[in-house]
Amino acid sequence: MDNLSIKRLSEVDEQFVEQTAQVFVESYPEMFSLISKDQPTLVRTLMHSFGKDHFYIAMLDNQVLGLIGYSTNKQRAHSFDLNIFKQELGSIKGWICYKLLSSEFQKPLLIEDNQCNFESIATSPSARGKGVATTLIRHLMDNLEFDEAILEVVDNNTNAIRLYEKLGFSIFEKKKQRFSKLAGFNERFYMKIKMR
Repeated sequence: MDNLSIKRLSEVDEQFVEQTAQVFVESYPEMFSLISKDQPTLVRTLMHSFGKDHFYIAMLDNQVLGLIGYSTNKQRAHSFDLNIFKQELGSIKGWICYKLLSSEFQKPLLIEDNQCNFESIATSPSARGKGVATTLIRHLMDNLEFDEAILEVVDNNTNAIRLYEKLGFSIFEKKKQRFSKLAGFNERFYMKIKMR
């Protein structure tokens, strides 16, 4: 898609933040269906979580087609509000989901000052295979002031692994997943690339 527009999430209206949350929810159905099968509820629950200065979106004709976030060793791309989780999902379920997502997306990253971590890379199902994720990753690599980018991908996401390898990422570490049957994958792959 040659005519994609890439914008920082902080530069767009709230309707596009909502679309971003929708694409995020649609892109990770295995993870989010465990929380709720009601997509509008999930979108309302997650809209607040995007650090708007740390997320970029790909747009075409006023539609968000993809997103990518980046974290540093000082700031994560997502930040969750327990009160919103409780409000949208109920007290107990909201607390459990908040704890699960916080442990995944808010724990401090053990990376250097000159590194960033690409995360929450997502493409709308209708736009997959059309270069949206490639465009977003290249945009960050060209515009962020870091020496190296790291990302995490699970072993059964073979399309993403192929894409990242095609872009020049290489695996530098693998970690076995505890409770792999419940998680739906066996290993987490950590990949990196030089940006400068």
